Amino acid sequence: MSPRTDIQNEKIREERKQQIMQVALEVIAENGFASASISRIAQKAGISKGLMYNYFESKEALVISIMLEGFNQLTSAFDPNHDGVLTEAELHFFIDHSFKTLEDNLPFWRMYFMVLLQPDVYNIITPHLEKTLQPFYETAMSFFINHGYEDPLTEVRFFAAMMDGVGLHYIMDPDNFPMEGVKKKMHQMFKSKL
Repeated sequence: MSPRTDIQNEKIREERKQQIMQVALEVIAENGFASASISRIAQKAGISKGLMYNYFESKEALVISIMLEGFNQLTSAFDPNHDGVLTEAELHFFIDHSFKTLEDNLPFWRMYFMVLLQPDVYNIITPHLEKTLQPFYETAMSFFINHGYEDPLTEVRFFAAMMDGVGLHYIMDPDNFPMEGVKKKMHQMFKSKL
């Protein structure tokens, strides 16, 4: 058997990292942040506590990675060409992408919201979250200004709150949530006023 290449090693490392993050979400969702120890996460992930620190320097760093990855999954579809200008078509693409991401990864998002709503976690993630979401807010603000909305700041926060609300309601009752109807309603609400 030949030795693994650097690419293969990096792929294995990334897969292990993702596995640890998934297990950490489960452990934190089940036990709360304060009670979820690195030892418990490592044990459930099937690795030693020492090896765990090769991937994440602390429980806080692990939680920050999990939360930022969740936000990056969503915001990567916002302004997909990354030119800093959000078109109406890109906004509607983002709505569709967000709904699909929720549907495709329900267990992840269920745990993600449970973990995010824990005050200990929220306090850790807030400074990182603000930095990650700043370009999202600036681009959205420009969109609402350029499309003639009377109060762009309120529109940005309203849009973000609606997306959060959809996520929370969907994860609480995915079988009965009228996803297509809600998506259609959101598309109608954000049609151009020009």
